[in-house]
Amino acid sequence: MALVIKYVVIAFVIALVVVLFNVFSNTGAIRDFWQGAGYLFWMTLGPGAGMTIGAFLRQWLMPDRIYTSGGAAGLLKARLFWLAGPQCIGWLAGLLTVGQQLT
Repeated sequence: MALVIKYVVIAFVIALVVVLFNVFSNTGAIRDFWQGAGYLFWMTLGPGAGMTIGAFLRQWLMPDRIYTSGGAAGLLKARLFWLAGPQCIGWLAGLLTVGQQLT
C-alpha cells in the first residue's frame, strides 16, 4: 500500500506543477477552477496508476545481476534504466490513457 501512495503522491506533485504553470503563465490552457481541478484529478489518477504498475513490474522483472559488455558506461545505463525506467514508462502510458479526458 505504501508503494501505491508513494507513486500517487509523486504523480500529484508533477500534475500540480503542470497545472500551476499553466494557471500563472499566459498559455490559456486552463480557463477556470474546475478545468484545473479536472486536469489535476486526471493527471494524478492515470500516471499514478501507471507508475504503480511500472513499479510492480520492476520489482517482478528486475534482474539480480547485470552483465554488460559496455564496461562502466553500459552498467550505468542498465542501472539507471532499472532505477526509474519502468516507472517513467508507466507514467507516460498512464498519461496517454487519460489523455482523452484532458482535451
